[in-house]
Amino acid sequence: MRSSIRAKADRRFARLRADPFHPSLHFKQVGRYWSARVDDSYRAVAIRDNDDVIWFWIGSHAGYDHLLK
Repeated sequence: MRSSIRAKADRRFARLRADPFHPSLHFKQVGRYWSARVDDSYRAVAIRDNDDVIWFWIGSHAGYDHLLK
């Protein structure tokens, strides 16, 4: 993953911890997963485990669409 995307993801995760429903995150449940926007082209995907959110994937929007099929 490019360092610029990693830096954006780190900033988004910090915002998520502070305010999970901040509108810029587009944090939402998609089936059994939870999705958040890293930027216009990248998404992050997680699963919930009780009160924890476990991020397991960051990638392009096309990859995100494929993952959710």
